[in-house]
Amino acid sequence: MTPNLTLLRRVSLVAALMMTGALPSFAATDPAAAALLPEANKTSGKLNIVISLAYPPMEYTDAGSEELKGFDIDLARAIADRLGLAPEFQNVEFPQLIPQVVTGRSDMIITAFSDKVERQAQLDFIDYFNTGNVFYSTIDHKAEITDEKGLCGKTIAVATGTSWVTWAEEVGKANCPPDKLYNVIQIPTQAEHIMQIKQGRAQASVIGVEGLADLEINEPGQFYQIGVPGDPNPYGIAFEKSNTGLRDAVLAALNGMKADGTYKEIVDRYHLGVGAVEKFVINGAKE
Repeated sequence: MTPNLTLLRRVSLVAALMMTGALPSFAATDPAAAALLPEANKTSGKLNIVISLAYPPMEYTDAGSEELKGFDIDLARAIADRLGLAPEFQNVEFPQLIPQVVTGRSDMIITAFSDKVERQAQLDFIDYFNTGNVFYSTIDHKAEITDEKGLCGKTIAVATGTSWVTWAEEVGKANCPPDKLYNVIQIPTQAEHIMQIKQGRAQASVIGVEGLADLEINEPGQFYQIGVPGDPNPYGIAFEKSNTGLRDAVLAALNGMKADGTYKEIVDRYHLGVGAVEKFVINGAKE
């Protein structure tokens, strides 16, 4: 599940890469859920989904391929199928996710995007996966950096514009003297974080518990967790605040997928049972 670095470098803020799903349908259309769709989606027959590559196992491409894969991708395709819509994916850099939806260029965000109270002012969320943050590094740092205090004065590469940035800075303030705080640098992708560590420009990074589990499955013995997980929070599918019709249609589709086992099938496909939710809720985050 190694991301295509050449492809990732081509992605820019000004030009989103357009991608469409190519996998077979998961299930027949759910008429009750589809009836809730806004007229714009019924007319276009499309569901425009914005993502931010690459974060395996949630969304990624294999080396040499532009085919989208991952838990979020498969879940989005299944939702579109239930609603009788064709999924179309737009890939943007993380800070552009919210503008992409609030300006109407995309219908919804699904890309390991945390439901946060401050984001709820602009967006409604359907929480679909539980996560938590962890620091990690390459195995050669294990003797030197054993816990959060060992990161004091070190450089930590974190995904640009994510809630991980603030979390890492807060952990640094809680564990380090003022003259040896974490040096948190913002870089777009996980692949680039790892490259920074391997080249000695950073000593660690931040990832969700599901991302570290994926690294351990696909590159065993190459990475390790630093300290303990923190900031438990849900990932949410996000919609522009007034787009309640689409939000409710997607929620109905998800509830159907939960009832017939499709949600569990996708969860199991990516070994993500640790984060599966018992119930889909709207705006469940309280901080």
